[in-house]
Amino acid sequence: MNNLSPVKVKQPAITLAGLSARTSNLKEQQASTQKIAPLWQRYFSEHAQIHSGDQHMFGAYYDYQSDVDDEFSVLVGIAASREQACDLTLVAGDYLKFTGQGEMPQCVVSLWQQVWQYFTSVECEYKRCYLTDYELYIDSHNVEIYIGIKPLT
Repeated sequence: MNNLSPVKVKQPAITLAGLSARTSNLKEQQASTQKIAPLWQRYFSEHAQIHSGDQHMFGAYYDYQSDVDDEFSVLVGIAASREQACDLTLVAGDYLKFTGQGEMPQCVVSLWQQVWQYFTSVECEYKRCYLTDYELYIDSHNVEIYIGIKPLT
């Protein structure tokens, strides 16, 4: 079950460590050109033994070419510890937080569809800034999606 009403939150910068790839929403629609699902599989196969059960997983989206229609980078990983190199710093600022609960990966796919629906709605008062957006996996059945937004003018 997903909650379509997002909550505006101010987030600090978060440093992440993980694996990354470059893709687009168009590429993600075809199994032969998908990058995100294989990136998750690769992360778990290479990092399963060092991943602590109490660490939250992140799926971060950044380095947008322009908007949802063009290429962007994705990073799969965890919050970087002091011993780890930082692969990405999520931008501090205002985000809209969308919350979902259910079976993965269907839950997060459905939640992204609701995010896109929200931002294309005529009632939406916010604009995406396309700097960093991210998924925060609370546990195996709960996810939050944070979408960076521009200040209201």
